[in-house]
Amino acid sequence: MNAIEQFLQHEIDIGSFPSASYAIGTRDELEHTGALGNAVAVPMRIRATTDTIYDCASLTKVLITTPLVLRAFALDDRVHGYTVRELLTHTSGLRAWLPLYTFDDPLRAILEHGPECERGTRVIYSDLNFVLLWLALPGFASQARSLIASLGLRDAQFTPPAALRPRIAATEWGQRYEAAMAKAPLSGLRQGLMWGEVHDGNAWHLGGTAGHAGLFATARDVFHLVQAFARGALVPASLVAEATREQAPGRG
Repeated sequence: MNAIEQFLQHEIDIGSFPSASYAIGTRDELEHTGALGNAVAVPMRIRATTDTIYDCASLTKVLITTPLVLRAFALDDRVHGYTVRELLTHTSGLRAWLPLYTFDDPLRAILEHGPECERGTRVIYSDLNFVLLWLALPGFASQARSLIASLGLRDAQFTPPAALRPRIAATEWGQRYEAAMAKAPLSGLRQGLMWGEVHDGNAWHLGGTAGHAGLFATARDVFHLVQAFARGALVPASLVAEATREQAPGRG
C-alpha cells in the first residue's frame, strides 16, 4: 500500500493529475481503498476522498456498454454493417475519433467518414465502435441503471445532479484536449471549468453518453463493476473468458 500511495503522490507532485482514488481486492472481496490529492484544484480546493466521484470516461465502454452488448447480441450479429465482435475488439477499421457534434447525423457521419482501413486488418482503439453499439442498444439509459442497481451501487450513474457536484472531481478547464485532437478549429467547444458534466464532447452533445463515455463513479463502484463481470454475475462465464482473451494477434 505504501508503494502504491508513494507512486500516486509522486505523480500528483509532478503534475500528472491533481488527485487519485484507488480500490484493490480480489474476485471475492474489496480489500483496500484510499485517496490522495485535490479532487478540485480551482477555483477552490476540495480534497479527494474514497467517496469522490470521477468521470470514468472510456471505462464506460467496458464497465457498462460491453456487458449490455454481450447480453443483447451474439458476437457475430451485425450492427450497422459491422459484427459485434469487430466493434468490441476495435477491429472494424474505424478511425479513433470524430467530432460527431459537427455533423447533422452522427450515424451517417461514422459510416461515411469513419473508415480508416480495411476491417479486420488492424486494431484501432476507437470511440466510434462503441457509439455504433450504443445506437443499436434500445433503452441504453434504463438498461444501464438496471445493471448498476442490480449490484446495489450508490454512486455509479450518468448525468449526475448538480447537488452531487461537491463530491465530483473536476476534469479540465475548457476542451483544450479535444481541440488538440481535432487539429482544426471546432464550433461548440465548452469553456471554463468542466466539473460535474461529462468531459467527452460527443457524449455531452448527445445528452450525457453515447456508450463510449459518460459514466460517473467512485473507485469503489468501479471495482465492484469489474468484480461482478469477472465473477460472471453480469454475463455468462463463457463470455467472460472470450472477452478476456487475445482477439487480434499480430494486428497491433
